[in-house]
Amino acid sequence: MSDKFRSFEELLEEDLENPEFAMSFLNQALADEDVEAFKLSLKDIIRVHGKISHLAKEAHVSRGTIYKFMQGKGQAGIGTVLKLIHALGYDLTVTRGSSAYCA
Repeated sequence: MSDKFRSFEELLEEDLENPEFAMSFLNQALADEDVEAFKLSLKDIIRVHGKISHLAKEAHVSRGTIYKFMQGKGQAGIGTVLKLIHALGYDLTVTRGSSAYCA
């Protein structure tokens, strides 16, 4: 009997096809307060859901902008990131934390 082992990337891709898992994946990166991890998570979700031309149309950004983001070239601003998140069917929400600075 031959066991076939799957790579981490294969398992992650399979899990990221589930919108609820993908949402949790992004939320965990935000909870960790790690902007780079958040961008990597978003890149993984974009890669799994493919169709850059469709995503570009939905997000109202150029394909080149998405390709640059995927390759880590240039700086994707918060506006671009929000457009991509919305085009993928998610929202980014701000809530008041327990260690709030404002009174």
